[in-house]
Amino acid sequence: MRRRRFIQSALTTGIAATMPALRAQAKFPTRAITFVVPFAAGGGGDVVARILAGGLTERIGTSVIVENRTGAGGNIGAAFVMKAPADGYTLLNMSSTYAIQAAVSTLPFDPIQDMQPIMMVSRDPAVLVVPASSPLRNAKELVAAARRAPAVLTYGSAGVGSIAHLGMEDLAFLLGIKLVHVPYRGSSQAFNDLLGRSVDMILTSTTFVAPYLKSGRVIAVGIAGGQRSAALPGAPTFAEQGFPGYDVVDWKAIAGPKGIAPEVVTTLNTALNETLRLRHVADKFEADGATVVGGAPEVLMQTVQADITRWKTVVRKTNVRIE
Repeated sequence: MRRRRFIQSALTTGIAATMPALRAQAKFPTRAITFVVPFAAGGGGDVVARILAGGLTERIGTSVIVENRTGAGGNIGAAFVMKAPADGYTLLNMSSTYAIQAAVSTLPFDPIQDMQPIMMVSRDPAVLVVPASSPLRNAKELVAAARRAPAVLTYGSAGVGSIAHLGMEDLAFLLGIKLVHVPYRGSSQAFNDLLGRSVDMILTSTTFVAPYLKSGRVIAVGIAGGQRSAALPGAPTFAEQGFPGYDVVDWKAIAGPKGIAPEVVTTLNTALNETLRLRHVADKFEADGATVVGGAPEVLMQTVQADITRWKTVVRKTNVRIE
């Protein structure tokens, strides 16, 4: 009898101990969640955020709002989220640029200690594109033109310290050429000027540029990585054009401020992983050349830490000035 009472008592105690976590998990979410995109509407990060927000709304039955907070190479939006209440309702649609800014800038927050990773979303290779009317058609023609007129050809980006900026400087270093950087407040603005021939080229993600490549409005000079994208088979890699070693990847992820309750992190991570498994969501990513990642929060933290180290090396070797 004593043993039975002990077991019953232990079970009761165990259940009681888990009840606060279960109640907290059951209460979340009770209102709309906001995805903060630190760049202008229409860009690659914005596109991914809206795909994910729609799918997540289906999974949790609560609205997911996308809010664009631009400026300072993504730092304004990131700082807003890292200083927001740690309740899981304000989340950052993070990208590779977050790690770049952590590597090259003095931030108003600690990019590691103040950040709670939620989930890595996707990865897709960077692709360099020019307008359809451009005389440049491949990497060798770009190199020849840039060497004939050093520091004349221009490229647009989502701002100083964005992946479109440092990724392009990394490529220029590999190709042995000098280009002129024209920063914008978002990739969509830079892309509009590309179509208008105000800038000569832009480095972007396959997710963002795939529709324009398929419609023939732009041409891919080259794509990063060791093999062509299944979604963009006509885009040659830089490696096959004689310039191996360029492997810049634009990743997207979801994170929040440090201090979010573990059960809320688990709820968000589970729901986001389930969202990525929705057929129409996965099909959208795959159609645009992105690789869906998902997984545990730790996967994202490891990626951020590795990328910070990597981009510090890029800045050193290219002598890029971040102002």
